[in-house]
Amino acid sequence: MTSPIPIPIPRLAKGFALAGLVVVFVTDTVTPLGFSHASLYPLFVAVAGFSRSDRWVAMVAVASLGLTAAGFFVSPPAPANFAIAYVIANRLLAAVAIATTGGLTLVILRYIRQVHDSQQALSDTYQTLRSQQTLLQIASEIGRFGGWLVPLPEGICSWSEEVCRIHEVEPGFSPTVAQGIEFYAPEYRDRIATVFTACAETGRPFDEELQIISARQRRVWVRAIGQAVRNDQGEIMAVQGAFQDITAQKQAAASLERSEQRFRQLADAMPLIVWTADPNGTVDYASHGLRVYTGIYEPKPNPSQTWTTLLHSDDRAPCLSVWNTAVQTNHPYRFEFRLRRYDGDYRWHLVQAIPIREQDGTLVKWYGTAIEIHEQKQLAHEARQTADRLNTTLESITDAFFTLDHEWRFTFLNRQAEWLLHRQRADLLGNCLWDEFSEAVGTVFEQQYRQAVNEGRSVEFREFYPTLNSWFEVRAYPSSEGLAVYFQDVSDRIVLEEQLQQSQRLESVGQLTGGIAHDFNNLLTVILGNAELLSEILKPDPKLQHLAEMIASAAQRGADLTQRLLAFARRQALDPEAVEVNQLIATMDGLLRRTLGEHIEIENGRRAGLWPALVDPAQFESALLNLCLNARDAMVQGGRLTIETANTHLSQDYADQHVEVVPGQYVMVAVSDTGLGIAPENLERVFEPFFTTKETGKGTGLGLSMVYGFIKQSEGHIKIYSELGQGTTIKMYLPRFWGDTEPQPHPVDRSVVGGSELILLVEDDELVRRYAHDQLVNLGYRVLVATNGPTALILLRQRDDIDLLFTDVVMPGGMSGRELAYLARRFRPGLNVLYTSGYTEDAIVHHGRLDPGVQLLSKPYGRAELSQKIRDALAAPHRP
Repeated sequence: MTSPIPIPIPRLAKGFALAGLVVVFVTDTVTPLGFSHASLYPLFVAVAGFSRSDRWVAMVAVASLGLTAAGFFVSPPAPANFAIAYVIANRLLAAVAIATTGGLTLVILRYIRQVHDSQQALSDTYQTLRSQQTLLQIASEIGRFGGWLVPLPEGICSWSEEVCRIHEVEPGFSPTVAQGIEFYAPEYRDRIATVFTACAETGRPFDEELQIISARQRRVWVRAIGQAVRNDQGEIMAVQGAFQDITAQKQAAASLERSEQRFRQLADAMPLIVWTADPNGTVDYASHGLRVYTGIYEPKPNPSQTWTTLLHSDDRAPCLSVWNTAVQTNHPYRFEFRLRRYDGDYRWHLVQAIPIREQDGTLVKWYGTAIEIHEQKQLAHEARQTADRLNTTLESITDAFFTLDHEWRFTFLNRQAEWLLHRQRADLLGNCLWDEFSEAVGTVFEQQYRQAVNEGRSVEFREFYPTLNSWFEVRAYPSSEGLAVYFQDVSDRIVLEEQLQQSQRLESVGQLTGGIAHDFNNLLTVILGNAELLSEILKPDPKLQHLAEMIASAAQRGADLTQRLLAFARRQALDPEAVEVNQLIATMDGLLRRTLGEHIEIENGRRAGLWPALVDPAQFESALLNLCLNARDAMVQGGRLTIETANTHLSQDYADQHVEVVPGQYVMVAVSDTGLGIAPENLERVFEPFFTTKETGKGTGLGLSMVYGFIKQSEGHIKIYSELGQGTTIKMYLPRFWGDTEPQPHPVDRSVVGGSELILLVEDDELVRRYAHDQLVNLGYRVLVATNGPTALILLRQRDDIDLLFTDVVMPGGMSGRELAYLARRFRPGLNVLYTSGYTEDAIVHHGRLDPGVQLLSKPYGRAELSQKIRDALAAPHRP
């Protein structure tokens, strides 16, 4: 249904129609047949039309028909002289009148609606036209162009004031379409008539640049734009558009064309080649000089004969590379290449180009020149080579560089500076340093720069810039133009310097330890071994035995101290193997509970399914015990110690942030306590040798140093977390074992067992040699003695019944124990060898690990260790 018809009192019409039906029916029921009042029903059907509802009209008509039929049966009988045919005809005529009235009423209602809808559509169209005309008026005032409207089919033009002004007629002038077309210059009239007619008939818009002849006979270039205006049914009601005077633009274009023509004339007159390129780098113009030089290049480039074909083959690739880089970066282009002349000779040219930008920075054109420099290049060959070397040197400098004027505005910065500052050159040039880097205000950077400018002298400094999270080394030089600043990012260098200092400290400790370890361990071997013998001999006298045990204990402490120093310096000999860490920790449970005491609660956090670790089991036990003892000392009043294990993976990102960490899979062992915690200022020093927060005499400061050195030498990682008053957690990351061999439990058998085999003892230190000889004899072995490698070789050649070569690693005379074993096995394949040393250097240990198959007895050693290692070496498989 469309919008309602403005007919008054629709509700009253409905009530009146219903009431009328009731009155007529009641009257009909008391009137004899033949005097029917049913002929009054059509009146009330017509009244129902004022309800504005087709449905209501139909309902009243149907009700009237029903009441007419009902009246036939309920009315009194007709008079005797009334024929029945007359009575029936009376009723039928009433029914036909009701139906006819209802139909006519519906037809009238629908017609009224159509008239109303048409009036509303016309009103809407008129409002739309008024709104658009208003918009055109606004556009005319802002953009200085006018609007026009041609209602159809009237064809009378409505021009805005601006359109009238362009035509130089009085405001309000309203010509016909034909009169409007007459204003156009004769050569454009057919064109405007065609496009206007197409727009009016098909709705196709148009946008044309044409000339008109104004009322004052002045030729004016105009831009005419038109489009169709449609109603809701899609019918074209009018044509409207815009009209603009573009004479000035046309004159500017003509002026530009004349300017370009003068440019070409000037370029052709120059004694060099002038060329231009579009923003994409495609050459679109070359002066007459190039055609004269080559004999083939036309004023307008020929796509099939591009300028690159004229380049020397050796210069084509680098030339295009530099050109493409210049185009991509919008930097000035400069290059020297050889260009083929008309006679086939290649001559050197210097080509330069600069990018031309709009005010907003948009690149619009490249302008370039090419000048022949062949003679200069030949005359300055050596100078050019020198310049090339200098240029190469300058290009290799990694310094970033920028300059500032006296107002602290950027006047230049190189690409390295852009990269280090994370800013684009275009964003900084011309802007104030302190505005662009406000975080530097009040810092050492500002102080030093201002000092350089105020005092007129250069400054050098190194400072951290938090915003870029980098350390910079800066050199600033004042000049008459302002300030020149060279700087480098030295963050990596500072890290390397810190690592170098730590490495040098480690190396110093290692050298010191290595220098004394050999002789010191020799002495300790004799002291410790003889103290053990004295302790056994003096068993009947407890007092003297106690003194011997004190000597042995002191010697063992010295040996432990030396071993810890070697461990921290990563110079101990490790023998890594596949270790079930959970199983090994479980075997230490009793030892830990006895050592830590009852006031320490030990909590087990070991994970199932733990990978085997590749680690020296004995050294791992020592490291774990050290951590537990440190945790105990931190829990003076008692507490809880937790030992956790887990499989873990250290990612590449983590490795990038932690020096010496190799990404991969590790077995993590964590020792946590609920003790005092470590102050933040001490966290970075806890692994340094001899550093301790304990009271004097309460510790050597080598426990954590030994653990650190052992983990690093094992190619693992160690991390410490601590909070004051909360406790400390130290995590050891042990490399995962990837081999096929099943991990073997750590052997614990240390019983003293002798034998009767023949052993060749090679030892340069007399005291150690005598001690080892006596111990081997006491264990039942037959012993041959040599003081150096050459003597031992002679004995090996003379005796083929020697079962074991027991040799020191480091010996004077130019032959080490490893070299001795190598030479001996050349004529005695399969000879078993046991090495002994207090400091092996790199003879039998590489990357901190014993070479495969090597048996080593570390000094100092006691009788039990000696007997066990001798049996292990004799039982080892023969090596060729």
